[in-house]
Amino acid sequence: MTARAETGSLLGYRLAAILFILGGWVLLSWIFYSPRLELMPTPWRVAVRLVELGRTELLADTWASVQEALGGWVLGSLLGIGIGVLIGRVEPVRLLLRPVLDFLRFISPLAWVPLAILWFGIGYWSKASIIVLISLFTVVVNTAQGVSSIDAELVKAGKSLRLTFRQRMEVAVMSAMPDILVGLRYALGAAWGGVVIAELVAGDVGIGALESYGGQSFDVAQIMVGMLVLAALGYAANWCFVRAQRALFPWIVANRET
Repeated sequence: MTARAETGSLLGYRLAAILFILGGWVLLSWIFYSPRLELMPTPWRVAVRLVELGRTELLADTWASVQEALGGWVLGSLLGIGIGVLIGRVEPVRLLLRPVLDFLRFISPLAWVPLAILWFGIGYWSKASIIVLISLFTVVVNTAQGVSSIDAELVKAGKSLRLTFRQRMEVAVMSAMPDILVGLRYALGAAWGGVVIAELVAGDVGIGALESYGGQSFDVAQIMVGMLVLAALGYAANWCFVRAQRALFPWIVANRET
């Protein structure tokens, strides 16, 4: 099969999937139809509501969620990589921090929201701090695992060359990059769900707040608009991450495909 034929086949499957989803959506709208309360709005109704919200608060809410999600993800990932490298390569640090992190990472992000409100108020950092925690724990685990499993021969070579501590850490990071990238990508996906959770509880702006207001006014179409925008943001962020990974670390992608 030629490359053009494969591309056409892939597009055909994607189009079929979209039509299947829309068909199921219309069917559910018909099944749950109620003249008193719109429990399952049609795709057309949601599209109309999307346009209506786009003329008012949707762009501001979307931008707020993007700032909180990406800002928290970047900060949490940087901290996670640094702590993960130390846990993976420095024994005293591993013995000190690993039990603490293993205990804290099982606390639901939702449980941190009240503390975040008390510490930072209802603003940017109360939501971004939740994303920092989500990203931190995910990236720490993957980074520590990758760094601790570095080839022993590579470690011996570093000692023979008398590399400095900083140089050894740089070698450790590059060697563990496949595991680090897995953690970064997973954390990026989790960040979008985390930001909505935080905004539902502690937000006056953002996609989560938009959905919360929709629930309070029984506007199911507005809730579904928020869900679709969130899905689009997550898809776009993942697409950008994959393209950046292929551009910056092509050898990692090549090794996975062989």
